[in-house]
Amino acid sequence: MVDTDLKGDTISELPDAVLHQILSFLSTREAARTSVLSTRWRPLWSAVPSLHFYQEEFPRRESLLELVEGAWAARDADVTISTFRLVVSENIDRCYVRRWLENAAERNVEEVEIEVSVGSGDDGSGIVPDSLFRCQSLRSVKLVLPLWKVVFDDGAVGPGSLTTMHLKGIQSCKSSLGTLISSCPVLQELRLEDCYFDLLKITANELKWLTVSRCIFDAYNEVVISTPKLLSFHYTSGKAQGCFIRDMANLVDASIVLFNLSLQNSSVRAWSVSEIFKGLSHASSLTITYLGNQLSVEEHLQYLPIFLNLKYLRLNILFSRECMEAIAYMLKHMPDLEILVVHNELVWYSIIEEHIWWTSKELTGGMLNRLKEIQLGNFGSSNHETEFIEFLVKNGRIAQDHDGSSLHQK
Repeated sequence: MVDTDLKGDTISELPDAVLHQILSFLSTREAARTSVLSTRWRPLWSAVPSLHFYQEEFPRRESLLELVEGAWAARDADVTISTFRLVVSENIDRCYVRRWLENAAERNVEEVEIEVSVGSGDDGSGIVPDSLFRCQSLRSVKLVLPLWKVVFDDGAVGPGSLTTMHLKGIQSCKSSLGTLISSCPVLQELRLEDCYFDLLKITANELKWLTVSRCIFDAYNEVVISTPKLLSFHYTSGKAQGCFIRDMANLVDASIVLFNLSLQNSSVRAWSVSEIFKGLSHASSLTITYLGNQLSVEEHLQYLPIFLNLKYLRLNILFSRECMEAIAYMLKHMPDLEILVVHNELVWYSIIEEHIWWTSKELTGGMLNRLKEIQLGNFGSSNHETEFIEFLVKNGRIAQDHDGSSLHQK
């Protein structure tokens, strides 16, 4: 039982290691303010194993820079830093950020999260210090550094403990990013957003979650993804030509966004969308968004694989007669499909025609003999749309009361 009459500062009597752990739950600015409590507390904040800086806590950028610089200066070089987090909305000169990242790597940092607007400089960009990606203690890294570059040489030793990597706005010099990824033996989660690549090759034997979003690629270079243990894949960068997805036998959930499937010119290797679908054929849930002008069976789907595990399919497309034929062809390669969702992305339908959402459930028989539910979104009453519904009715053997007249506005 605690003696309620006990007097004195019992918290201050706790060991340094315990107090450091308590202070690690605070931002560095809040931890630093505890130094005024007493002589016992004065040095404690400077040995906390985590550094968290948020600009919203500082009235001026100069105050932020002063504290960050002071926090690093107050720490001995042999003191390990578990977490370094910096979230800043204003510009900070890149030399500061680069130096802080180097400091973190020297102190065997385990987790890094940096979100900083583009820094000033002669060329408007910086280079992420290679010491960070060679840090063997690093387990998680998030870098939101627009226009910064990653340079990682062949043969370099990568972060052996890194399991999570999130890069946004980063530029990869030649094959640097692919080389870095392949040097992370236990990497499990990779997220790339708004990045630029001359060449991208992702080879990661332990990777389970992969997102490639709004990235820009060199038009004539291949994108090759080989991840045998991948469970979830989201690709919304649009590039279709030259994109090869391989070795995804364990894939469960996938979504892709493609912009243009036109064939490349004769100087570049012929390609079809089937090259992408081959790698997705094991998924049980698949969402495809295609915002191109055409989708041809003959040009794009001639080598379409069989999707033996697929239960759920969503198609967001610019609906046309050609697309209708392509969808019908795709459905023949999905024998166990249970739920089909087709959404027409032609927004002008909502202006000149009624916005339609049509649903039918518990379908049996026909080519789509496993299909239980169909959802059609933003459909109008054009001939090819009506024909498509009739195709689904016929091949799914929908009950007779579900004909074209069953369309209704949601």
